[in-house]
Amino acid sequence: MNKVTVNDVALMAGVSKSSVSNFFNSPGRLSEPTRDRIRETVERLQFVPNDAARQLRSGTNPVIGYIAFELSSAFTPEIARSIEQKVSARGMHVLMANDDGSSERERSYIELFEMQRVSGLIVAPIGDIEEQLLRLKRRGTPSVLSARKAKSPHLAWAAADGVAGGYIAAKHLLSLGRRRLGFVTSSLELQQLTDRMQGALKAIQEVPGALFEVINVTERSVAAGAYAAGNIAARPQETRPDALFCANDLLAIGAVQYLTSTANVSVPEDIAVMGYDDIEFAQSMAVPLSTIRVSGEALGAAAVELLFEEMDLIANTKRGELPQTPSRYVLFQPELIIRQSTAIR
Repeated sequence: MNKVTVNDVALMAGVSKSSVSNFFNSPGRLSEPTRDRIRETVERLQFVPNDAARQLRSGTNPVIGYIAFELSSAFTPEIARSIEQKVSARGMHVLMANDDGSSERERSYIELFEMQRVSGLIVAPIGDIEEQLLRLKRRGTPSVLSARKAKSPHLAWAAADGVAGGYIAAKHLLSLGRRRLGFVTSSLELQQLTDRMQGALKAIQEVPGALFEVINVTERSVAAGAYAAGNIAARPQETRPDALFCANDLLAIGAVQYLTSTANVSVPEDIAVMGYDDIEFAQSMAVPLSTIRVSGEALGAAAVELLFEEMDLIANTKRGELPQTPSRYVLFQPELIIRQSTAIR
């Protein structure tokens, strides 16, 4: 079966080849009747444009790659939606990949996106990928780290201050008179979680007699939060935490639900519970959740703006070299949101 070409579409629609090209790339240049005529012809002939050939001719790819480490999180979609909106406003598209917490898959996706000649990458990293991203940058593919600070001055990044967030959360719990804090988290190999724990430890060290323990779970989900709460509720009251700081809102939601509905433990009277992210469901629970707010919309928008700045820098830099100008970054300050799950007794 012979493939339908641009020439075939132009001939049947009675337009020029450039008009067919504009239909796919710059439709605003065509009148509405012309667009309708070309659209009908494309559908009739089942024509699929050869995007690879177009990229070779123009030297550009209207695609941005976004690699996330936790699609199951209720926070990631907010960032992804913001990225897609901002990229779309620039007339480009987003391809999203989920590394599912695997450093190997993360590196593989970065290589794949480079081979696809995407115009840039936004990566919410799980592993140490800075050297890999710097190599890509020297070869002409810019990138931005999302939700984590970069060590290299030649990598742009947009993140919230996790240390400050952890400090604010623990400080609030301590201000309520709580002295036995449990930090519910999954693997601390993820820098974002380590930052939150370090901030909490800083607050603990400022209060004599305050205790801190890490309560490990296998994942950051509602079910994992409920499982952790079950183990905590089974302990004698005098030895279990009187406050829980959960690494994200999903864990906190699971903990609150189990404590109040299954374990007959009062929240916040017996155990105060604090989350992180301020997802949509945090305030609609039977016991509204206190949390640390970080704007996913602002984070995603900042990552896109930084990426387009990086694209401009690379366009004026010799291949094989890094721009002389250091990359820019945006650091957001988290906000304490107090609701019923930690309300003062």
